[in-house]
Amino acid sequence: MNRILSTGLASTMLVGGLVAAASPASATAQGCPDVGLVGYSISNKSTVYKATNLASDWFLDKDKPTLGYSSNKTGTVSASGTAGVTAEVGAIFAKASTSFSVTVGKTWSKSQTWSYSATAVNKAGKSKVRLIMTHEAKKFKARKYVITNGSGGTCHTTWKWTKWFTAPVKKNNNVWKLEYK
Repeated sequence: MNRILSTGLASTMLVGGLVAAASPASATAQGCPDVGLVGYSISNKSTVYKATNLASDWFLDKDKPTLGYSSNKTGTVSASGTAGVTAEVGAIFAKASTSFSVTVGKTWSKSQTWSYSATAVNKAGKSKVRLIMTHEAKKFKARKYVITNGSGGTCHTTWKWTKWFTAPVKKNNNVWKLEYK
């Protein structure tokens, strides 16, 4: 959003991924110079681990088994929250990647031989356990906005929608864990 506005018409300040424009009184008759500008703000950021498609069989946890997983497969995980905004996902994830300082995308996959093991414990209220691979993902709230003309020719931000997304990071950052049920 680094744009040069007409000299003397407006000054801009980047605040949390939004452009806020302040126009002098002489420019109000001409209206907002950024009308139609579309953007996204990213907030409520966190790191989570999403389950992949790789998991061992279920075992009875009362036996306190050592669970193992060894297979030559492709581990995959996909983003969530993209329904209804498919055409905009690229721009949203590009903004989120910049905000998190790590590349996120619609999917992550990696083929290799995965070999892991862990010893289960007997958990109260649970009867089965399995070993599952999770992959690092970034959870965030995205808001779409459009700049419109406000009263007196000032710039006004109109919020179009707010959605939660969880997007896998593109780097190979996985955690194997025990899942109980």
